[in-house]
Amino acid sequence: MLRRNWFLALVALAVPVLFGTACRPNPQPEGLTPVPTLAPAATLTLVPAIEGPPEEETVSVRQADAAAGSALYLLHCTPCHGIRGQGVDAPPMRNSQFIQTAGDQNVFDTVADGRPGTEMPAWLLDNGGPLRELEIESVVAYLDTMQGVAADASISPDAGGPGAAASMSGDIDKGRPDFGRYCAFCHGPEGVQGLPNPGSDDGSVPVVNPIDPEIANSDPGVFATNVDLYLEYGSIPEGSGPLLMMPPFGVRQILSQEQIANLIAYVLHLNGAGP
Repeated sequence: MLRRNWFLALVALAVPVLFGTACRPNPQPEGLTPVPTLAPAATLTLVPAIEGPPEEETVSVRQADAAAGSALYLLHCTPCHGIRGQGVDAPPMRNSQFIQTAGDQNVFDTVADGRPGTEMPAWLLDNGGPLRELEIESVVAYLDTMQGVAADASISPDAGGPGAAASMSGDIDKGRPDFGRYCAFCHGPEGVQGLPNPGSDDGSVPVVNPIDPEIANSDPGVFATNVDLYLEYGSIPEGSGPLLMMPPFGVRQILSQEQIANLIAYVLHLNGAGP
């Protein structure tokens, strides 16, 4: 009995000591800025870190990436509408009265829902197609770049002189992700594997790593100019009916000159050339 009473007395003494220590605030080391506290009766309002787009925003307002849309157009639309939008087994997309007058939202709806009674299927994922809304918006943005184009406009690196990007200092670190977004679809990751291109004499899209010796040059300035001409004016490969081509990113303002300069810098980097 005495042993039990002694144990209970010890516990009674220890409990207030332990809990008293736990309830005391930890001492703040010297040199630290005191933690701010709210004034009495003050309230704290939290602001969302990221705000979503306005609900009333339309396709034309958040018009997506025409450069990304060019790859989607080439992959899905060229068999019927042609690589230049000239129309094959379907109406032409280049200088189309419908595209110029209907508005982006109506064009979007046509691509998303298709046209019943015709061979135009629904392309939106929710309607059984392969594309998401953002991808269709990108296609619509690319179709917009086909409007107001001269009938004899040449898509060739020989169509004119270099753009401003050829003499700009590009950023490799910015060109790398842009290459992934806009170029890797056809040229492969890091430019090492060209996509098959039925109807072209080569049978596939040229690789850019390593790039064609006729484009490469020991002079980085000449090398940059040669790459710029392709990005500026595009290129249609030789063959009976290629399904893929190099879009005229510069003259159609699909990419900015700064973006083109960054892509040039990255392509030169892939090929071991200096800026």
